[in-house]
Amino acid sequence: MRCRIQSVSATLVAVVAIAATAISAPATFTYGTIQSSCAPWDGPAIGITLTNEPAQCKRTSEPFISIGIWRGLPVQAGQVVKFDLGSDVGFASRCKKEGNCERAQSGTITFDRYEEGSGASGRYEFHFKGEQTLSGTFDVKWCQERVICG
Repeated sequence: MRCRIQSVSATLVAVVAIAATAISAPATFTYGTIQSSCAPWDGPAIGITLTNEPAQCKRTSEPFISIGIWRGLPVQAGQVVKFDLGSDVGFASRCKKEGNCERAQSGTITFDRYEEGSGASGRYEFHFKGEQTLSGTFDVKWCQERVICG
C-alpha cells in the first residue's frame, strides 16, 4: 500500500508540473491582421493586431497585441520601427481582452516583408513593466477597410 501511495503522489506531482508549465508558457502572437488606421492627430497610420490563431478581419481572438505605427510611412520591407513611451512613432499594447490592455514601455518591429493591400511579416520585441518581454515573428494579412481620418 505504501508503494502505491508514493506512485500516486509522484504522478500527481508530474501532472501539476505539466499543468503549471502550460499555464505559465507565454503566448505566441504569430498571426494577425494589418490595415489602414489613423494617428492620434488624425493623420495616416497602420494598425496591426497579433493573435495566437489565424485572424479574421473585424474579429479578434483574445488575448492579442495591438500595434499602431504613424511615423515613417509608408512602411518598406527591411524597415525597423523603434519606439518607447516618450516617442511619437507608435505604440504596442498587450491585451487580455478588448479594453483591458497594457502599453509596452519600448519595442522594436522589423518588417521583413510589407505589401500594402496584401500583408506583412517580420519580427517584434516589446518590453513591459516588471522586465517582461514579448518577442516573436509575425505574418499578417491585409484587411481592406475604408478609413477616413480627420
